[in-house]
Amino acid sequence: MKLNTSVLDGLRFLLALWVVCGHFYIIIGGTNFFNIPFISSLLQQPIIAVNGFMIITGFLMTYHYILREEREPFQQASTGVKFILRRFFRLYPIYFLAIIAAFFLVENMYLLREEILEFFTGSSITVFGNESKLETPTLVGMFSHLLFIHGLIPHEDSTILSVAWSLSLEMQFYVIFPIIFAVLFRKQASLRFSVITVISVIVSVLSLNYLKSYFDMPAALFFRMPVFILGMMVAAAALKKLRWRFVAFNGCIILAVEDKLTVILSIGLIFLMFYENLKLVLPRSIYSIISLIGGLLSNKVSKFGADISYSLYLMHMIIMPFIIKFFIDLNYSKLLTAGLSFVSLLVITITLSYVLYLYIEKPFISMGKRVVATLPRPTRAQVEISTDFSGSEAMK
Repeated sequence: MKLNTSVLDGLRFLLALWVVCGHFYIIIGGTNFFNIPFISSLLQQPIIAVNGFMIITGFLMTYHYILREEREPFQQASTGVKFILRRFFRLYPIYFLAIIAAFFLVENMYLLREEILEFFTGSSITVFGNESKLETPTLVGMFSHLLFIHGLIPHEDSTILSVAWSLSLEMQFYVIFPIIFAVLFRKQASLRFSVITVISVIVSVLSLNYLKSYFDMPAALFFRMPVFILGMMVAAAALKKLRWRFVAFNGCIILAVEDKLTVILSIGLIFLMFYENLKLVLPRSIYSIISLIGGLLSNKVSKFGADISYSLYLMHMIIMPFIIKFFIDLNYSKLLTAGLSFVSLLVITITLSYVLYLYIEKPFISMGKRVVATLPRPTRAQVEISTDFSGSEAMK
């Protein structure tokens, strides 16, 4: 089956832009300021884009773990260590910078957000019906964020940097991923995936209903484990470690408890990775349009967007209130202020994200590769005695 992972570049960029645009729209009042049919509904739910990132994460981690199996057997503890080290060097440098910056700016950030809301809507009531909150940074908040454990602490999941809740969630996934992978793929993968799918969906539904008063965002892994599993199963099916009909069945169980937008986004993500297999089935005109979209999602602009998407995601909320406040002080009309603020936000944040990618992200990614390369590799004997990971074994 043909698989086009390059479309994930454009999808990651679009999801990051969805988060940025959504947060901007919410901060200026959302539909309390002005309403855009259908678009407003999308912009006021940037968490849907984060769900997309989780599916992509589950897919990519599993996909590359399987591809490295010959060099790095998943039964070896060193493989898990290498995986976590790669993720640490990829994520932590920019994350550390963002958290430290947010710690010193968060109080002013939230004061400005209240002022911005009052300027555009005449009220400090957000589009979600609650009072615009204020935050006072604490050392507990800062250190819990720096250790990625803030998502496990009630009322600390988004106190320093609001978007950082998802980073705690992802890091929790990375820490247990090598264990989960080893358990799921050792033998009878289909049965094991079925069990963990059902359990994770039940836990997710119950925890979201009973613990939402303690967490502002679903930042603990038991809240969102099913969407990571969905991405894992798609990767396994793409590499012939699971049957597609099994993935479709378990995917329906997972998506049955998700909102409509997450369902549409999930199906869209999967479809765009595998649409080339439908060339002989779809009408030529429709396939040409889809192929054009796939090409746009795989081009150099999309690759650039994927490269900067992580910094873009982390940094935009730190910069945004100060940019909007600057234009408010110029005493323009509300619409002109919103327009100038939005364009300036995109230009400044994208530029900053590219600089951070070049001078922080890339060097530390390379450093991580060098560190991993120094770790001992499994011997030929260790590789040979590892459990067979052929498609036939995993599909039993």
